[in-house]
Amino acid sequence: MPITVRSATEEDLPAIRDHLGQTDPRLVDEHFRLQREGLMFVAVALDDETGDLVGTALLDLNSEMTPELRNMFVAPSARRRGAGRALSRWVEEKAREAGHTAVFLAVDPNNEKAVPLYISLEYHPTGEHLFVPEPEVEQVPDPSRASSHYAIYKKSLTAR
Repeated sequence: MPITVRSATEEDLPAIRDHLGQTDPRLVDEHFRLQREGLMFVAVALDDETGDLVGTALLDLNSEMTPELRNMFVAPSARRRGAGRALSRWVEEKAREAGHTAVFLAVDPNNEKAVPLYISLEYHPTGEHLFVPEPEVEQVPDPSRASSHYAIYKKSLTAR
């Protein structure tokens, strides 16, 4: 599937809210505000053939782990078709352009879909954990399986 990734525009916000499973639509507006302030990138992935929005990701430039890849989501119809890889490459390039040498992420260790993806993208566990009493976005479909801590992963941006 040919994918284009770019920064979200205001015109993308309804589609992000309506189609990509955000648990609280107000988060979309907050993230877009942070992008306007230069504290975050909101990435959107588009299917080149249909123009449909098929994924999103955030690059947080103002987190405890800066920069942090957050809230990557790929629509079920686009999974295992390159959208996640395209989003992560775009986010990593933005981090490089901002002068960073690594990207971090925090993931629920029970997120059976995301963990293998991140490992395949060369993110490595640091051995550190982040306590998450109330996650911004649920990472596992069954709330009883959600962990109260996320594992921290890191990818070096210095090797090409």
